[in-house]
Amino acid sequence: MAPVAAQAKPLEIRAVVVTAFEIGKDIGDTPGELQAWATAIPTTLPFPAGERPLRYDARRGLLVLNTGIGTNRAATSVMALGTDPRFDLTHAYWLVAAIAGVNPNRGSVGSAAWIGDLVDTDHGFVIDGREIPAGWTTGIFPHDKARPYEMPRGDTKYNLFPLNKALRDWAYALTATMTLPDSPTLATMRKGYPAYPAAQCLPVVLTGDEGTGQGFWHGKLLNAHVEKWVAYWTGHPDSFVMTGMEDTGVAHAIDVLGTLGKADARRLMVLRTGSNYTVQPDGKDAAQSLSAESMELSALQASVDAAYAVGSRVVDEITGHWPRYRAAIPAPPKAIALTPARCPARQP
Repeated sequence: MAPVAAQAKPLEIRAVVVTAFEIGKDIGDTPGELQAWATAIPTTLPFPAGERPLRYDARRGLLVLNTGIGTNRAATSVMALGTDPRFDLTHAYWLVAAIAGVNPNRGSVGSAAWIGDLVDTDHGFVIDGREIPAGWTTGIFPHDKARPYEMPRGDTKYNLFPLNKALRDWAYALTATMTLPDSPTLATMRKGYPAYPAAQCLPVVLTGDEGTGQGFWHGKLLNAHVEKWVAYWTGHPDSFVMTGMEDTGVAHAIDVLGTLGKADARRLMVLRTGSNYTVQPDGKDAAQSLSAESMELSALQASVDAAYAVGSRVVDEITGHWPRYRAAIPAPPKAIALTPARCPARQP
């Protein structure tokens, strides 16, 4: 297919919503991350370099991008969009609105988390667990160290992707009091985690950090590792809340676009919503639990609904007051509690 021709004047884009996981068609079937946005925005634009056509809302200056699953597809799709001559993205805000695995030590399915730091869970050295030295809890360790979690921490270039915390906190403050829907399905899922108080909460908006990589991992042992891995790279104990598969690719691509004067990395936000727990429920081992999830993400509907509802509030605020947000990146209120002091209700 031939490249799309440039327009006489690029369209100024106010916001780009980045989605990844979609199941079938854009609209009208079982939903993934794109479908709610696509249903609300019927206009499409061709995007030969991407997985699917773009969705474009001319009134709001809004683009919706579907990258496909994985870091590599996310990075190439964002680079393709950022260098597309049809669009001016120099002042655009970028919002990843996507589902995730939620750490039951930090939250519950159906919840939505604004992310502060992205941590790559793939980059490093790996030894098979059957060959690790005595005393090690994992065979995964930093590329410039000799053992897991060795201090002092070394080069962060490939593992730590800090986001703009002030913008994250602003988005959180704007959405923190939203009531996210509960359902009998979510209640049933919560019952499988009686030893995890946070997993018993009704869905809520919160904050935290994300472990993100190409592998869809699962289980108590890997969850314990990622908790330590995220804390190691961020310096934030107990901050790991969500998993993902695309976000370091998105962040790095936007950083590169920034060096070309085509994007502003300070305007990137990541919102992840819990479609499943990262560990197995009582009565199942990790393999049994993961096998069940590969057949059905039972909190899928709740998580895509939450991503759209929470993400839309931020997108509407930015696009609806564009002169203000074009000129300056917003700052959060002076006093803000980043971890909700509330658990709206717990499973009986």
